[in-house]
Amino acid sequence: MNHANLKLLLKKYEQKRLSAFLALDRRKEDLYASCPRLQEIDSELSQFGLNTAKCILSSGSNFSLQELKEKIESLKLEKQKLLQSLNLDDSFFQPKFDCFKCEDTGYVKLENRYELCNCIKQKLFDIEYNKSNISNLEQHNFEHFNFDLYSDKINEDLYRSNLSPRENMKNIKDIAGSFIENFNLPEEKNLLFTGNTGLRKIFFIRLYCL
Repeated sequence: MNHANLKLLLKKYEQKRLSAFLALDRRKEDLYASCPRLQEIDSELSQFGLNTAKCILSSGSNFSLQELKEKIESLKLEKQKLLQSLNLDDSFFQPKFDCFKCEDTGYVKLENRYELCNCIKQKLFDIEYNKSNISNLEQHNFEHFNFDLYSDKINEDLYRSNLSPRENMKNIKDIAGSFIENFNLPEEKNLLFTGNTGLRKIFFIRLYCL
């Protein structure tokens, strides 16, 4: 993995996340301007939330706590009705992230650890593909491999093999395909690329390192 590319992408993700929250603030300002009662309700809910926490922590009576809960539910119901009248729902008050899985952080939590989200992994892959001139994977893949580009003539003196270049490439394709299909198996061996300069070995190495 190219850590410089990852660092750059995470910086962009941070900017995207900030933009999502700023956009939410602007939407809320516009909504409050058109419906001031919604802003009043949100302010009251925030205050009641603080009062509820104080009531729980203090020696206040259960009646006071119950009363606060009833007021909060009443305000939430009023807010819901107002939003429905405007053809809106609670999602309006949520930031609109490009990726809701990681919420534009680039990381997702798995049990007790964090790992890169698939969205940022894909962007890293795309960067490497573009560097390798293999970004058009719909065409540049094994399904479109053209064996007719290789000779079917056997020439042991030239190729040092009793196979034709075409048969040799078919064997190589089968080995590469098997490597990909069984990549996650512990017993799967590595691929070794050998050959003279200019044979485009680095092209395949970049592909398999992604």
